[in-house]
Amino acid sequence: MTQIAEVLSQPVTKKRGRKPKGERPMTAAERAKASRDRRRFPMEGYSGKPISVMLSGDAHMALNDLITIYSDKSQKEIIDLALIHLLKSQPVT
Repeated sequence: MTQIAEVLSQPVTKKRGRKPKGERPMTAAERAKASRDRRRFPMEGYSGKPISVMLSGDAHMALNDLITIYSDKSQKEIIDLALIHLLKSQPVT
């Protein structure tokens, strides 16, 4: 009985670090692939193509006006919608 009491009185040590998402920790190759995929496809439905542009004054003011009108959307979503709308409004040749 004293042996059981000794075992129960010992502090329980937790394993360090985060618990793995699956049944086992990922290998280095699996972590690298997951990192590449997150960079390539940051959000579902998007190709993940990063762009950097400098807007003209008029375009910047227009974007600000659209942000005011569509306050529930981000700049990225507004630019996406504007590009898609512009493409669809072109006549088919």
